Amino acid sequence: MQGNVDQLSDDVASIYERLVNKISREEFAEKVNQKVEDMSGLCDDKTAALLVAHELGIDTTVQIGQIDGQTRAVAFVGKLSRTSPTREFSRNGEVGYVANLVVSDETGSIRVVLWNDLAKHVEQLQIGQTLKIGGVVKEGPYGLEVNAREIEVDESVPKTEVTSSKDKETIADLIAGLNAVEISGVILDVGSVRTFSKRDGSVGKVSNITIGDETGRVRVTLWDDLAEQAGDFVSGDVVDITNGYTRERYGRLEVHMGSRGSLLKGARSIEFVEQIIPISEVKADVPCSVQGAIENVGSLREFTRNNGSAGQVRNIVLKDDTGEIRVALWGDKALAITEEDTQSNVILRDCTPKNGFDNQLELSVDWRSGLGLEGKVDRAPSQDAVPQEGTNGGITGTVISSAASVCVDNGIDYVTFDKASSSVTLDVGDEVSVVGIRMNDKFAAKSVLKTPEDLAPQKLAAIKRRLDELQFAIEKEDVR
Repeated sequence: MQGNVDQLSDDVASIYERLVNKISREEFAEKVNQKVEDMSGLCDDKTAALLVAHELGIDTTVQIGQIDGQTRAVAFVGKLSRTSPTREFSRNGEVGYVANLVVSDETGSIRVVLWNDLAKHVEQLQIGQTLKIGGVVKEGPYGLEVNAREIEVDESVPKTEVTSSKDKETIADLIAGLNAVEISGVILDVGSVRTFSKRDGSVGKVSNITIGDETGRVRVTLWDDLAEQAGDFVSGDVVDITNGYTRERYGRLEVHMGSRGSLLKGARSIEFVEQIIPISEVKADVPCSVQGAIENVGSLREFTRNNGSAGQVRNIVLKDDTGEIRVALWGDKALAITEEDTQSNVILRDCTPKNGFDNQLELSVDWRSGLGLEGKVDRAPSQDAVPQEGTNGGITGTVISSAASVCVDNGIDYVTFDKASSSVTLDVGDEVSVVGIRMNDKFAAKSVLKTPEDLAPQKLAAIKRRLDELQFAIEKEDVR
């Protein structure tokens, strides 16, 4: 538009038609241009026009259920149902802030992202308040989201319980960065309790369960007293989770529960429905579950990872009525299938699709995945790794204790070693790679390196797996 009132775009002109009696065309164009400038180019003319109309009291709102991938600018009203803590980040030497909301109305829910000044004030918002929001619709990492440009509380509407088109929050509704999560599911797997030393010298505990509902499955990490409660449940029990929080760990969404959380047996019946998709619908970087017949089984290959630990890999070809795909089985999944299983039916759960060397799509089945082979006991996602005695080993993970004994945890394994053996200063939350010797329940650290802060743990793990594959491709032609 650039200030030319005679050349308003069709979208902007249609918005102005609702303002003819309130403002002149020239003044409207100036306000729109000023809004674009104030937003530092972060919104287009249509978005700016909607925001100007909103400021002038014109109702241009839509229902949340009407927002789709074709929508660019949007204004809507909804109840605040979830908030995340404000997070600080650094970009180009400048400090910024970001926070997430989930806003709902009777037609659905949507994630709202707040930046900088808007994010700083998120703690002033209260669950159940009615919010007026204007912003830009984008495809985020977890689906459609709105990057808010303006947000205000509608004080004329009393705070009430949030109503939505869905009766109960499901696993598919979860997004990273939520707190006060309440969800129910049927237990699919229960892990054992592990201990570690906290910063104050006390002993901490952690365990994991995997739950599912009609929409999917999710891993739940239980800390301290709740970790002990995991032993009260078995596969098939229904549990109600209260006051959990979500985070992304190694590229997957998880629910975590601490001292404020509650884990109770549920009264209602929940059926876990496996979301199996045809092989032809597998897409790169979109976790999925598939089912088919094993067409070919490669030989088992053992290797030494960059951190000194031992690993196994086996390649198979899986086929269904829609096509076939190469599959790389790692660790215990590689041991679960042998050449005798050719032509057997198998279900592979929570696989990671990616493009291989020849740019052909393939599946990676690792500790996060489940494997169900016809006629054999289902091998669920790994929950606990048993260290080998007297062997070289290592781990890349997060420091969860940095007292006299340091504990590094990666979600399926952990090591504890003497802090004095590290030449670098370690704090809780640091991402590190540790190499040393395992002997019974003890670990002697020989090398401790901090992971670069700008490399997320899940990316580092993916790179390591890819290096392993490259090593096999070079040394053994039949691996690829």
